[in-house]
Amino acid sequence: MTNVERLQAAKLIEVNHTLTPDEINSINQLSTAEVDAMISVRSKLGDDFFNRKVQVGDSHRMGTLIL
Repeated sequence: MTNVERLQAAKLIEVNHTLTPDEINSINQLSTAEVDAMISVRSKLGDDFFNRKVQVGDSHRMGTLIL
């Protein structure tokens, strides 16, 4: 499973969000520990935290990572 797929499964990247080839390459170059840390933070803070801190359409959303 690629890093992109792992982050999609963890709901950090929206599955229907189109990523550029550069974004895909950057994400897939992250270490396993870096991806694990992102997933852990998302899991510990939860949906409610991310949903109330950001607005849909923000280019810098934390709830659904857009690099």
